[in-house]
Parts: sequence; C-alpha cells; structure tokens
Amino acid sequence: MRGVSQDGRSASAPTTDEASSGSLPPVAEIGTAALILVVVGGIYLSSYPRGVSLVLPTVLAALAALLVLFGAVVLLLSKSFARATFVKVGKWALLVYLIVAGMLEYVFVFDGTRGSTLIVLSAMLLIFAVDVPMIIAFTVARYENSSGGVTS
Repeated sequence: MRGVSQDGRSASAPTTDEASSGSLPPVAEIGTAALILVVVGGIYLSSYPRGVSLVLPTVLAALAALLVLFGAVVLLLSKSFARATFVKVGKWALLVYLIVAGMLEYVFVFDGTRGSTLIVLSAMLLIFAVDVPMIIAFTVARYENSSGGVTS
C-alpha cells in the first residue's frame, strides 16, 4: 500500500506541525550558525593569551552579528508566527542570558583583559546574549499557531 502511514494518513500530506514550521524562516539554524562563529572566535582568542591578531575574531563576530540581524529581520517579516509567545519567552530568556553575559564580562575584566581584546570579547558576549534567547523563543513559538493553540 503506497503512500499511507500507519495511522491511516497519506504519507505525502504534511502534518499540521510540518505545514506550520515549513512556512517559517530557518531562524534557529541561522542563530546556530551565528553561535558557532562566536564560539570559534572565542576559542581562537583563548588559545593565544598574549599577542594574538584580532582580525579573525573580529570578522567572525561581524559575520555572527549580521546573521543574528538577518534572523531577526526574516522573523519580523514572517506573517504566520506566534509573536506573543516569542516575546513572552524571549524577554525572560534575554534577562537570564544578559545576566550570564554580565558575569562573564566581569570575569574578563577581573582577569585583566583590556583594550581591543576586551572590545571583541564584549561584542561576542553581546551576540551570544541576544542570539541564544532568540533561538529559545523561536523554538517555543514555532510550535504554537498564531491563534494561540499548540500545533500537534
């Protein structure tokens, strides 16, 4: 029997979850790519404690910032999206990650990081503090339709 799943539905017909998430932009994937760039830049900086060129981490941070901005713009342009849920989850996640980023910034300053290196690390922390809450809030909101119900 071709094209029928075990629950009797046509295998080619999308489920409610597939239909709703198929129309949304790949915000989680874009955010994950930005997070990878920030992590690589941070690892590179920590690998060379003194006298490191800041070109690579700066370029990676700039690319990550562009990806986060692009993800936010395509999310704002999306028509069928549970914005209320996104904001509700996002504001609390943002608060938590701003606190975490603030503590990490304190550690960098307390450890003696100064000058351009501190600026690049601070930019990476800011990207991290905005990007992760956006991924979390998007992941929660994508499974709720815009009328307030949860998709199955």
